[in-house]
Amino acid sequence: MDSQRREEIRREVTERAEEVLSGVESRWENVSRLDPLTVEPLSHQDDAYPHSAAAFFDRFYPYAAGAAVTDDDGQLLCVYSPVREEWETPGGAGDPGERPTETARRETLEETGVECELTGVLHTRLMEIDLGEPELLPVPIAEFTGRVVGGAELTGDDIEDHGEISDLDWFGPEELPTEIREYDQKRTHLRSLD
Repeated sequence: MDSQRREEIRREVTERAEEVLSGVESRWENVSRLDPLTVEPLSHQDDAYPHSAAAFFDRFYPYAAGAAVTDDDGQLLCVYSPVREEWETPGGAGDPGERPTETARRETLEETGVECELTGVLHTRLMEIDLGEPELLPVPIAEFTGRVVGGAELTGDDIEDHGEISDLDWFGPEELPTEIREYDQKRTHLRSLD
C-alpha cells in the first residue's frame, strides 16, 4: 500500500475520531483535551496497516470510553490489567450503536460490578496507534467522572475468572499508583473532591 492510500485512510479515521470527541465535548462543559498518546497495538492485535477505515474499526474499535469513579470517601476505583501490566480506571471499546457515556457505564459494571452515574468529563484525547508506518491511526478516548450509585463490587472468584482484570482496588490521591495513565489529571480530580 502506498503512502497516499495510507493518508486517505488516516484522514477518514481522523474525521470519525474528531466527530466522536466533538460530540462528547459539545454535551459537557469544560472538557479538557489532552495531547495525543502514541501506542503500539497490544500483543494479540494484528499490527498490519489496514486496507480501509472500516477494516481499522473492525480490528480495533471506533472509540473507547471509561470512567474515573469515586466513592463517598473520595477514593478512585481502579482495575489491574494483566495485558497492559498496569492499574487503570475501568473502560474499553464502544459497542456498535452505543454512545461513549453508555460504554463508560457498561465497562465499569462489567469490569468491577459497580454501577455508576456519570458526573462530568475528566478528559478526552486521541490515542494514536502506531502500525509501523508514518500515518498513525487515531482512536478517540473519553474518560468521564462518576460516582457509585449501586451494584456489588466483584470479589475473589469473580475477579479470578474475569479475564480482563486481575485485581480491583480503591485509591486516594496519595495512594494512586504513579504509573497509571493520566496520573496528574486523576490525582488532581481526587484532590478536588475534598
